[in-house]
Amino acid sequence: MSEFRKVIGKPGEIIDFETVFEEHPGLRTAVATKRGTTEIVEYDTAVYGNGLTYHKYCYVYLPYGYDPEDKSKRYNVLYYQHGNTCEPSILSRGGNEPMLDMLFESGEIEPCIIVSTTYYMNPIRDTAERIKSGMVEAGDGFWKALPPYFYREVVESIIPAVETRYNTYLESATEEGIKASRDHRAFSGYSRGGAMTWRMIHHSFDYFRWYVPISCDVFVDNISKADRTDQNVIDYVTTPIKANPELPFFIYACNGGQRDIVEMTREMGFLTKEPCFSYGDDPTANNIYFCVSDYYHTDYLVPYYYWNALKVLFKGV
Repeated sequence: MSEFRKVIGKPGEIIDFETVFEEHPGLRTAVATKRGTTEIVEYDTAVYGNGLTYHKYCYVYLPYGYDPEDKSKRYNVLYYQHGNTCEPSILSRGGNEPMLDMLFESGEIEPCIIVSTTYYMNPIRDTAERIKSGMVEAGDGFWKALPPYFYREVVESIIPAVETRYNTYLESATEEGIKASRDHRAFSGYSRGGAMTWRMIHHSFDYFRWYVPISCDVFVDNISKADRTDQNVIDYVTTPIKANPELPFFIYACNGGQRDIVEMTREMGFLTKEPCFSYGDDPTANNIYFCVSDYYHTDYLVPYYYWNALKVLFKGV
């Protein structure tokens, strides 16, 4: 592994545990010989309680070797939620598809299906310029005119549309069927999408076993950042865990850059001390880990975090 650069964070003033981030220098520069493909899956969702049905889409990356006719080979599914002002293609056709190919090129990571979603309600209509203006309706809690039900959209609309179409572990698109296949499903997100990942832990814990919040801190429902306390954060994250002690889980939190590092690192410092957590990167013995890079803030670097997280996700199931 000498070709990989490791960023090792030693215990310090904020956290008392070691973090390790391994950089794969070839993700952006090398050319994979085994290329995956990306498809668009369209779906309708009417979970927002406003009488409207939204026609939306997500991007689905299928790794090299995926054969729709081979029903004996089933795939784990990693959902990705982009950051503010971005849109679903950023992790696939937007330029990162070759980096996803490189993730699996070495054979160190088992190929999985990667689904890129959006909390924006009209991704076909909303142009990049409008998204950058911030004046675009969204269902993740940051658009106050719409209920923050994106977590319901994911579970009730996106999972059935995607996982019944491809060779996954979902046997039935019912609530019970989605819960039964949670071991083979992960949710991740970057920046604003990372905040959505913490919301998924709080609201949809029984549908996902694996979580990768990247470069964000915890936003607690109905509490402003100014009024948020450490206890608010602890309660928000641990309530579903304590309510479902029989359900295994793993949170692989990632961070990078001076813009993000202080608050998320501080939160990880006190969250990991809670009795329901065991720190470490062995999912058979631990359930939370933290890796810290020295990268700047951008969704385009997400595959570098996946190079670390996907060595842990889905192990032991």
